[in-house]
Amino acid sequence: MAVYQKYKKAIKVILLLLVLGFVGQFIMHTNFQEIGGYLKQMPFTFLGVLGLSFFAYLCATIAWRLCLGEDSSKAGIGQLFMIRHVGEMLSVFNPTSVVAGETLKAHYLNKRGISTQNSISSILMSRILIILSAFLLMLLSSIYLIVNTFGADKNLILVILGAIILGGFGYLLARFLLHSKLYLAKAMKKLQNRIGKKYISDSLCASVEDINRTSHIFYNHNRNKFTLAFILSVVHWILGAAEFYLILKTLGFEISLLNALAIEMGVILFKTIGAIIPGQVGVEEYANKIMLEMVGIASNEVWLVVSIMRRARQLFWVGVAGIFYWILARSKVEEIAN
Repeated sequence: MAVYQKYKKAIKVILLLLVLGFVGQFIMHTNFQEIGGYLKQMPFTFLGVLGLSFFAYLCATIAWRLCLGEDSSKAGIGQLFMIRHVGEMLSVFNPTSVVAGETLKAHYLNKRGISTQNSISSILMSRILIILSAFLLMLLSSIYLIVNTFGADKNLILVILGAIILGGFGYLLARFLLHSKLYLAKAMKKLQNRIGKKYISDSLCASVEDINRTSHIFYNHNRNKFTLAFILSVVHWILGAAEFYLILKTLGFEISLLNALAIEMGVILFKTIGAIIPGQVGVEEYANKIMLEMVGIASNEVWLVVSIMRRARQLFWVGVAGIFYWILARSKVEEIAN
């Protein structure tokens, strides 16, 4: 870890250049005339992509509001949507990543009379649900890709493996994250004792214990809200996958929503790994290429159109985040629409 901190900037630059090099190779072998033809089909599709992303963000916002518990009445959906959106966009482009965005969210919640403890707990809980739902969908998507590539009697195998994954996920969730004995924190402490504090610090163990305790307390007192918030978090990711589905359908490809979900979750995994690069510049584009090939779409032209559409959607919402930030910074709490 110390070595990483010492050479952090150099590592970022090397990774960025490496990814951009791969992306550049794809672009060099691209027919731009064909891309122009594809883009002419996209204007109305882009509106659809924006609509899907809006509803995805809305689902995540409602899930977050459920995590506020009794304090949910102090902040309307409109307020939370703006606060969450500004925080998420900051997380994407700020080198400090998630910490900066979550700190900003807590600041605006505090201004609305929500205590620091409840603000942090709700932000932490909503983040946990987003991560857990992504992890579940990644597992299911991986099984789908593997079976779709190598399996026979695919439908039956998918159902069986899907049931096993869901059952195992539910057990591990209940056992390690939600149980009153805080098994996740205990497991982390045992791992620290085995491999040493050089690799797992006391602060990391304390953070894991906070996550474990927050999850248990919220679930114990709000089981229905926890379940609904988790479902909304899953829907948030599915709507993101629907962007791929809509774009590829417009381009004339026969693709299932499961294939689109597999692409989305693979891209999310790549972006998580490349989170140290602001905006995941190049990382997302390279991930798009790899995941499209995984489902049998190898065209450089299609890849570039998909990447342009997704980046255009992101830039649109960055602009919206700037407007939201201006409103939040200059308006009194009671003047912001509920």
